[in-house]
Amino acid sequence: MKIRKTKYALPAVIVLICLFVATAANAGTITNGFTFAVASSSGSTATGDHFHSNTGGAYGNPAGKAEVGRYYSEEVRGLSEYNLTGLSAASSAFVTFNVFTAGGLFAGSNAFPFTGNINVYAYQGNNAENISDYEAASLGLVGAFGTAGLLVGNILSFDITSFFNAAIGSSSLGIRLQAVPLNTNGGAWTFDNFRLTTDNQTTVPEPATMLLLGLGMIGLAGMRRFKK
Repeated sequence: MKIRKTKYALPAVIVLICLFVATAANAGTITNGFTFAVASSSGSTATGDHFHSNTGGAYGNPAGKAEVGRYYSEEVRGLSEYNLTGLSAASSAFVTFNVFTAGGLFAGSNAFPFTGNINVYAYQGNNAENISDYEAASLGLVGAFGTAGLLVGNILSFDITSFFNAAIGSSSLGIRLQAVPLNTNGGAWTFDNFRLTTDNQTTVPEPATMLLLGLGMIGLAGMRRFKK
């Protein structure tokens, strides 16, 4: 069988890949978050009781970390607030954050991950760390994600355009991460580098990404056949 020569297939794949990389690289930051973590008491998980991460470095933990999951019988929730002063409505806005570690902040206690789901909620913030933010009334569910397959360094983004634009005019918007249903087997995940971005910066593989990679493999296969 005669293989028909073509000089366009491989360059087309390269163009698609370049467009994908350029789109990710051009994502911009609207503003950075002010991030902390609050835990409940060991007696009730309904209300917050103390910090696990804050600007003062409670318990010697690093500041600016959103720990989510369990510490023995305590529930831990990660929070981040965004100062909206001087900002205007946006055509698109995403809450974006990184996986800091597959575990909690306490070595020997909860420094191991759990497999389950984490919900992302919006709430009315005030640009301050408050223990009561643990149970602040939700403005709505932003999204959810599973922890299976997460890796340190992965980036997650969720569209909060409607929440962001509705909050313009107020001073702050808060985002809360919590395990739902409540993880009872121990373990936690910790996230950091919370920011609002103009684009989805998710690095966890999605179907569109896999399709693009598939096109690249087809192009390489075609190139091998052409050489033969």
